[in-house]
Amino acid sequence: MISPWKNPLPLEEYTAARVVICAYQDRWVPITFSGLAEAIKLYHKALLYGEELFLFPPDLAPWSSKSR
Repeated sequence: MISPWKNPLPLEEYTAARVVICAYQDRWVPITFSGLAEAIKLYHKALLYGEELFLFPPDLAPWSSKSR
């Protein structure tokens, strides 16, 4: 799944913000929670292996009933 949403890199003050990392394989698969800076590094590593990860704020996780 290729997302049309793109955001610029965050300001330094937000790099420690907590995010949820997930993948999409016919459904959303939560992987882990991480700081934003570490999640971005993991995202780039995943791209090297042909995988795509998605990062969301914890309260906007796509599988939660709150975000629908």
